[in-house]
Amino acid sequence: MSGRPELGLVLACGRLFLGTAQDEEALQYLRLPLNWPRLFETAGKEGMSGLLHSEVLRLARVHNLDLPLDSHTRALHHIFTRNGAHFSELLALRGALRQRGLQAIVLKGGALIETVYRGQLGLRPLSDLDLLVRGSDVHFIEEALLGRGLRPDSPSSLFFTNGMTAFDLHADLVGAEWVGRKARAFRFDGEALWRDASRLYAQDPTLLVLSPSHQFLHLAVHGLKHSFSRLIWLIDLGLVSEKVKWEEIIDLAQASGTLRPLAYALSGLESLMGVKAPAWVHGSMPRLNWLERMFLRSVVRRGAMETPGDLIVAFSIPGAVGKLSYLTELSFPGRGALGRHYPATPSWLLYPRRVLRVASLGLREARRVGAVVTGRNGSA
Repeated sequence: MSGRPELGLVLACGRLFLGTAQDEEALQYLRLPLNWPRLFETAGKEGMSGLLHSEVLRLARVHNLDLPLDSHTRALHHIFTRNGAHFSELLALRGALRQRGLQAIVLKGGALIETVYRGQLGLRPLSDLDLLVRGSDVHFIEEALLGRGLRPDSPSSLFFTNGMTAFDLHADLVGAEWVGRKARAFRFDGEALWRDASRLYAQDPTLLVLSPSHQFLHLAVHGLKHSFSRLIWLIDLGLVSEKVKWEEIIDLAQASGTLRPLAYALSGLESLMGVKAPAWVHGSMPRLNWLERMFLRSVVRRGAMETPGDLIVAFSIPGAVGKLSYLTELSFPGRGALGRHYPATPSWLLYPRRVLRVASLGLREARRVGAVVTGRNGSA
């Protein structure tokens, strides 16, 4: 990252946090004339503001450095305040669930802050709280959220917000409510998810977290959906990887159809964060085609492309017809899903709007691919 020292420092701080780098890796960037506003902006886009501040502040103390961190402290205060609001509402919901004897599984960042980030609210930003809930419990949870002043962003939406905090309710782990055929690619056993889950808080059975293996694979699938466009998702994976049993991961990935997302996640972890799985694990991964390899190169270069990830999912679906059906539904999902995605759009405009959106994304990604190919040929 010699041409982008700000990104280089953000990456170095991530590796320091994971224990895969030494101080000197970050210090080499801190000795350069950094563009500090750009550094803070880069960290924010990558979800790394908290980790950057924590590691740079430690380096400043240990190595007696005078660094301009005051303006960044205000950004961290915003993360801390918003995360605090999220957890305040989560605890209120926990009380309502406990009264009815119901449970919910807290997913992604909401679970990780309390576990692998050791409850440090400022380290891991949250945009919302994701909950996996049983279908029979959805109505009660909706009523509980409405009673707290949260409102859905459309009549049929399971995303509730009050402006400061938000809950995203999920009836399945892979987002099949948007693209049903995605469930044919990734087939998590619902009963096993709940059976193997553990308590988020030791004394309370109401809120649960996925087992380390289920959590790692879910984070890999989620990261793929967004093309691993935020480094914090790789930090999440790196932290959870310390808890997994690799034999169990491989067996579960084979059973759930998530070997390819696992391969992408392991590639990104090793290339960007220095986290290495055992050699035999890499030997168990599928052979990737040139499109998948190009996708992973864009991840390493931090191209911030979110669109390709959902397209790459197609390679996890067996058969040409299955792949084509998935891509068709991804481009033009059902009217109900579109209505939830575009809540302010009249029904008769949903598909025209989707056509324009798909065309725009296609042109944008074609230009990106062209730039990648041109750059590769030029370097040759």
